[in-house]
Formats: sequence, C-alpha cells, structure tokens
Amino acid sequence: MYARVTNIRFPPSVGEEVVSVARGLSPVLERQQGFKGLDVINSPHAGEGIIISFWETVADAEAGEGTPAYIGQMSRMSSFLSGRLDPKTYEVNVRTQASEGAGG
Repeated sequence: MYARVTNIRFPPSVGEEVVSVARGLSPVLERQQGFKGLDVINSPHAGEGIIISFWETVADAEAGEGTPAYIGQMSRMSSFLSGRLDPKTYEVNVRTQASEGAGG
C-alpha cells in the first residue's frame, strides 16, 4: 500500500473552510481505482495540516490526482492555502487501526 502525503498551510481564520473542502475530497477519491482511505489532520490554530490518501499502487495514487473532480476540489482548497502544494508518495510499512471498543 502507498500513501500520498500533502502538507498544507493556511491562515487560521479559514480553518473551517479548509476542512470543509477536504471533506469533499473523500467522495471524489472513493470513485478512483485503488483508493484505500483518506485522513485529513490539522492544527487549526496553527494553520497547518496534512492530507494523507492511501492507495493500492503508486500508479493509482498518481492517477487519482489527475481527474477533473480532484483537480477542481484541490483548486478550491488552494484558494485558502499559503504556499504551493507538493504531494509526495510513500510506501506504507505499518498501519494499524484500533478495533471497535478498544481503549474505551
């Protein structure tokens, strides 16, 4: 599995808008071949975050970013962001998820 990681920076005043647009990425990516999941994490008061999408192959990860729907969603997000988007692809070596009811 592979992860496509994009660091984002934004003015803290637009944190809610950034999260709203990021939520819109999920249905866009779910239609793409090889898509395995999406995590968006941020520190709204610091004005920074990370978008992580998970993919079966590197080719799937890179192809997912070329669709008109993805480009449109990221263009919306870019209007809020400070700096250029520079996504990178990494191989996922360890990924765990807590089971239902764990840690409660």
